Order: sequence, then structure tokens, then C-alpha cells
Amino acid sequence: MGTVEAGKLFLEALTCAGEQPDLNAASNFDTTALNGLKDIRATPGHVVCTLPVSKRVQNRYTTLHGGCIATLVDTVTSAALVTVSKRSGVSLGIGIDYLSPGTGGEEVEIDARVVKVGRTVATINADIRMAGSGRLVAQGRHTKFLPADEQEVKGLPRAKL
Repeated sequence: MGTVEAGKLFLEALTCAGEQPDLNAASNFDTTALNGLKDIRATPGHVVCTLPVSKRVQNRYTTLHGGCIATLVDTVTSAALVTVSKRSGVSLGIGIDYLSPGTGGEEVEIDARVVKVGRTVATINADIRMAGSGRLVAQGRHTKFLPADEQEVKGLPRAKL
């Protein structure tokens, strides 16, 4: 069973916990794209947070970059999953519907909810809205494979690759 604290720690670890990363140093994409994620609130199966649409995450039209939206869906839905599962899973598929621009200089709110956790597959949805107006920017669906823990597979035959 996952915990609410695990969901919050999952996001904080990927975003430098509010610290400004050295963008010239070797870092991973999540840390660079998600730096600034804040107001992280978690309950079982649900994570909500906000991200300023700063120049760093804008496209040439000064709106939230679609790649950043996809990263938000991927990461925040995974955080929601670990509030109810020990396993963060492996992505099977991510679908995004881009509905309106995320206005530069404002904030977006990301709201991720676990739809279902099965034995080997989990489904999580996310809405991204403008924090001030509530206007829907994008909706995402994330399907994840949940590999078995080592304890669960002990003694079972393994695939020969």
C-alpha cells in the first residue's frame, strides 16, 4: 500500500524540492521541466499541485509548451498512484487532449486522480486548468503496468530472454 507522504515525496524529489536547479549542470528532464511545482496536496488516490507558466516552460507563442503538459500528466499521475500503491509502475500509454492554451505568466493547476488499480495495470486521469479562471487547458490519461514485487514472484518461473 502506498501513502500520501510517498506521493508528495515523489514529486518533491523530481522538482528539487523548491530549490533552483543549476540548468548548466547535468540533470534529468523532469527536474528541469518541473522546477517550480508547488502547493502539492495529496490524499489517497489524488494529488493536486500548481506550476507557474514561466518563460522556461513556454513555447514560442508564450503559452505552456505541450511537452511540459505531457510531462506534468506523466509525473503527477505517477505521484497520485504512489499514494495508493507501493509501485509507481511503468508507462503503457499516455494520452493528452490539448483543449486551450496555458497562458504565460499565470499558473496552472494539475489535478490527478487514480481511476483504478488492478493487479497489474493502473489507470490515472489528470486535468490541467488555469489556476485563476478554472479554464481547462488539457486532459490526460495514463495507463501504467505494475510489475510484481520480488517477494510476489519468488519461486515463479521467469521468462528466458
